[in-house]
Amino acid sequence: MAHDTFPADDGPADKVSAAIVSAETVSAGIAPTDIAHGVVAIVVTHNRLPLLATCVAAILGQHPRPERLVVVDSGSSDGTPEWLAAQMEEWGDALVVVRQANCGSAGAYHTAFETALGLGARWIWSTDDDGIPQPGALAELLAQARHHGLSMVGPLVLAAEDRSTLAFPMQGTRDPDSLMARAVDGLAPGTIALFNGTLIGRAVFEQIGNVKREMFIWGDEYEFTLRARRAGLKVGTAVKALHVHPGMSRTEHKVLGGRLGTVETMRADRAPHFFRNMGYIHANYEKAGVIPRMIAKYTAHYLVNRDFRGLRVFLDSYLSGLRDAYPEELKRPPVRLPLPERPRAAPSSSSEVA
Repeated sequence: MAHDTFPADDGPADKVSAAIVSAETVSAGIAPTDIAHGVVAIVVTHNRLPLLATCVAAILGQHPRPERLVVVDSGSSDGTPEWLAAQMEEWGDALVVVRQANCGSAGAYHTAFETALGLGARWIWSTDDDGIPQPGALAELLAQARHHGLSMVGPLVLAAEDRSTLAFPMQGTRDPDSLMARAVDGLAPGTIALFNGTLIGRAVFEQIGNVKREMFIWGDEYEFTLRARRAGLKVGTAVKALHVHPGMSRTEHKVLGGRLGTVETMRADRAPHFFRNMGYIHANYEKAGVIPRMIAKYTAHYLVNRDFRGLRVFLDSYLSGLRDAYPEELKRPPVRLPLPERPRAAPSSSSEVA
């Protein structure tokens, strides 16, 4: 959930540029019609049709491409359902679309993984709609997974705003060249950024289960990572497989001039999910001393700023997370929505002249 942030490296990105060239040529010699059998790609989306279209094109343009693509649309109203219906006509059985009421990224990923497993996937390649896999990414991920015997393998995730910077901190850095320098045989072991272009083996879900659907948003991928780590699963980042995603940003505030460290805040509609998930993760994966420290510094932050409503939201949500007391409506399976029917061509009039 929480990551360290570091300033971007303003220096040259020669190694990253070389990696882009490498990624584009890694699958040289593979015909565009070749299919990675047993691989199901998944994309989750909500009201971001232009991004979704770019993402889908990048996935289906891979050499080899996944055998199937599952798109889970969380109640979009921007033309996404109609666009997906048209794509299904073009791609046939290769494209599977699930529409459901919006239950956050966690609920969407839960459905997407469940659907892919039901299709018999041996590997699931995951992304959200604003992530763009670069050419050759899937071929490199598969090669690294097999070569190193990995349960999960992720790409090097570059920030869309500045491709000389990692979208998320990894091993204490946002400098991709630094991470690439640590790689052995094309792999930075033990580090991964779920679910950003991540290739996940079927056995992972059989061993640790699916995403915790009730987390809704913020922290579901981190909790899944911690669960995998606890289970001793082997993971890594394939540094020659590239994925572009908007860079992570945070809103942090010093507490008592920094004497109690910093706190991270969210916009009002997401704060309950953020704090509830934080509490759940702390109760299940962190040392006991973390919990009183969190309560103390967030309480101090809200009291100093006389934000009593914010304090109440924090305490109610964080304490609920500590008890794994999620609202029942978040635990229920999402409501499925129909796909729109494609308009049929109007029959020709008998009065028309041939």
